[in-house]
Amino acid sequence: MDGTGVVIAGAAITRHGFFPARDWKDLVVESAFSALQDACLDAGDITDGFVSVSLPETFEQQNLGAVTADELGLAPMAFSQVNAACAGGTVALRSAVAALASGMARAVLVIGVEKVSDAASTADSMLHFPDAEFEAPAGFDYVDLMALMHDQYMRKYGATHEAIAQWVVQDRWYATRNPNAVDYGRPELTVPQVLNGPMVSRPITRAACGRACDGSSAVVLMRRDDAPGACEPVEIAGIAQATGPNVLATKFGHPASAGADIAEAVPTAVAAKAAYAQAGIEPQHVGLAQVHDCFSVMGALHLEGLGIFPTGKAAAAVADGETTLEGRCPANTDGGRIGLGHPTGATGISVAVESALQLRGRCGERQVQDPDVAVCQSMGGSNATSAVAVLRRPR
Repeated sequence: MDGTGVVIAGAAITRHGFFPARDWKDLVVESAFSALQDACLDAGDITDGFVSVSLPETFEQQNLGAVTADELGLAPMAFSQVNAACAGGTVALRSAVAALASGMARAVLVIGVEKVSDAASTADSMLHFPDAEFEAPAGFDYVDLMALMHDQYMRKYGATHEAIAQWVVQDRWYATRNPNAVDYGRPELTVPQVLNGPMVSRPITRAACGRACDGSSAVVLMRRDDAPGACEPVEIAGIAQATGPNVLATKFGHPASAGADIAEAVPTAVAAKAAYAQAGIEPQHVGLAQVHDCFSVMGALHLEGLGIFPTGKAAAAVADGETTLEGRCPANTDGGRIGLGHPTGATGISVAVESALQLRGRCGERQVQDPDVAVCQSMGGSNATSAVAVLRRPR
């Protein structure tokens, strides 16, 4: 195959941070109308919509599709809520692409939002991602599962603490050059600072954790031939989603995971293979990647799942500078979940926004030199869901 026929006509992202005085609807309005303006469209041009949110309970609100449509003045059009943990934004993108490709929609607004500052406890709000029957009763929370992945990756492939910590240093470097990032304007980090910080769940330190925060991102999708001539379209060349074993026992070489274990991003590899086939490309064609790095080691796992680096080699490649602006495949140029911030429902949209802006050449100090093909990936749960999109400049 050679593409979906769908483009991102407009893209926008809000400042990420902690805004207790702002309502989640404020964030949605800001990102949505900024994306519409970027697409050279009015709200009346939209025919369908999706909103991704991971933690609607923090809003004390459900049925966010209808509420969002009403807030934006888009009722009575079809507007749906999507929830797939931290992968929800990219899953919503996939649904929008399908609606456009089928002819059921003409212009789709896809929004992601989270308002973590409204949660009584950020940690408590995310404890429901592990399996409620087989993982949570054993005392595992989300961070503990990521610590198991981190430890297994080092044991299996010989990766060093220093190499994995370099991912955090890189995220901060990019974030200090991104005005929308939580870490914008903060000092750059060193590897010793990352490794010597407070321990969260061994071997993960506080600096190696994604920054749960408030924020919203939005894109407007259209069929290629329908996009306004004045916009800067970016093609969604391929998009796919896959799920992996969710129960902890299946993540250590169990036959249900085809012998793979927790140190390998199995659903990312499955989704990437399908997305690449749809786009008609191979991993070596990718010149820019945005991956889900809710914790430092996940950057390496997903780069390997995407086929950008061989299994077990990504952490060393990052330490060698392969993902810097001058490297072979710059990665997480927005600062990632660690430096930009991680408003969970919005993250799957924000990776697409950053990719689109990079392909347009609009990222200032962190701009990659002349990128042509970008891949963006988001994960829900502990490798339970992964969604991958291939973006490229129109040919």
